Order: sequence, then structure tokens, then C-alpha cells
Amino acid sequence: MNNNKPPATSKSFPPEFVPAGHESTCGEIDESQPVEMYDGTLGVTKDFVAAHQSSVAQIQWNNDLATKYQKPGNVVNVRWCSGNMISEDLYLSAGHCFDSVNEIFGWQVPKVNGTNDPIQPKEIAKNMHINFNYQVDSHGALRHDQQSFAIVELLEHRLGDLDYAIVKVDGKPGKIFGITPIAVADALIKDMLCIIGHPLGKPKVVEAGPCSDFSDTKIGYNTLDTQGGNSGSGILGKDGTIVGVHTQGGCNSIGFNSGEKISSLIQASPIVKKITNGKSP
Repeated sequence: MNNNKPPATSKSFPPEFVPAGHESTCGEIDESQPVEMYDGTLGVTKDFVAAHQSSVAQIQWNNDLATKYQKPGNVVNVRWCSGNMISEDLYLSAGHCFDSVNEIFGWQVPKVNGTNDPIQPKEIAKNMHINFNYQVDSHGALRHDQQSFAIVELLEHRLGDLDYAIVKVDGKPGKIFGITPIAVADALIKDMLCIIGHPLGKPKVVEAGPCSDFSDTKIGYNTLDTQGGNSGSGILGKDGTIVGVHTQGGCNSIGFNSGEKISSLIQASPIVKKITNGKSP
């Protein structure tokens, strides 16, 4: 278990806890709801959300970067991305959450000591942990039973030019918080999709909407709101299996938000392929 546990956080979230990436709402307002206060109106049932939210965790940078690097950048303790446990110790997220260059969004990762070169993805991953139960309860109070686990290794990163990553996590949190199963085939157009994650670094929320588009390696959804920090969230199909990994917003440009579809991940990722073939990763 990671000792770089995030500090107590109030319900007014500090502006520096804004994660990588820029995504978009699909409409005038963000309709997402806290997972434990969900009212069942977004297109999936309350039971669906209750059954599938536990294995979703938030990525956060560790708080000790200044003790390790002469130039620690500006990401110390920043709440970053989302993702799902897919085995007892494997966590699936977006590839860009571990990229070295985020200057387009104003983020600077630590530099290799004695240089101006950013640390590389494998080292970035080891400077992060994942947080479970970072969410409010049914009364709107921040839960006190949060747990954090160290990321120990980046196992797969952007294979096949896909925006995904799989990391190994210390402590086997999948035994505690559950595992999200992976679909063996893509969703269909108009199938209801659900994304559970941490937009803008906030406590865990849920959003849902139908599958609207497929393009190359992408699955699209034109009414499902996302924000920066949702990156890496598993896109859940109607049976609760992962049918993709959310990677980007586009409702304000191409007309839909999108992620990498599961058939592309099965083709590119040895780990995902093993899991979907019923083998231990």
C-alpha cells in the first residue's frame, strides 16, 4: 500500500487538482451524478452503478516528487486520470495519462536529474498511485474509507498506436474492490454505455448515454458528458463489461466524445487478449 496517500480534501476542490487533458460536455450542462447519490435517470439503473463502481479508481501523482527530482515540475499530488481494475493487480487506463509531454495543457512532469529531459512513461507510472473510494456517500459527505495503492510497473503503453495503458498495482486491490470484466466484442450502435470516473479530479461520478459512432479504432458517444480526469475510464456496456477505454472529448468539435473500442484493444494488447480468452494475465 502506498504511503503517498492524498491529504484530506474538502468538498471545494483546489484548482491545482485539475487533471491532464481536455474533454467536453455534450450539451449545455454536465449531467453526471455522484455514484452513491445516483437517482437512476441517466439510462442505467441504480443497481447497475452500485454493482460496477467499486473497481473504478483515480490516478494521482505522489507527493514526494520534490525529494526525488531537482526539477519536479508542477504535478506534485495532482489528481490525474481514471481507470478500472481488470485483475487482482492490473489496472487499465488511457495511455496519455503516462505520457512525458503534457505542455499543451500546461503540465510539466519531473525532469531527469541534471537535464531538461522529462522522465519517461515507465518512470512516470512509478511516481503515481491509485485511489479507491474517493467519492461522497449517499448523504453527500466525503468517504473516510479511502485507500491508496502504489503503481509498481507500467506493463503496456500505447501498443498498436492505441491510447491505452495497463499498469501493475501493489497490494492486489482487485481482491478488495472487485474486477471489471472485459467484453469479447464491441458494443452496438444505440447500446447504452456508462462511464464511471473522476472528471476534473473530483469524487467519483457516473454518466451514461448510447453508443453513437464507430470510426477506425474509436467508439463514440454523442450525449455522454466527460471532462478532463475521465480519461482512462472504462466504457461499460449494457452488461457491465468494458467495451472501450475513454480517451478524449469531441462534442465541441467532431460531435461526440470517444475512446478506444475493445476489439482494437484485444488485437493490440497481449494482456487484454489473454483475459478475453479466459487465461490468467
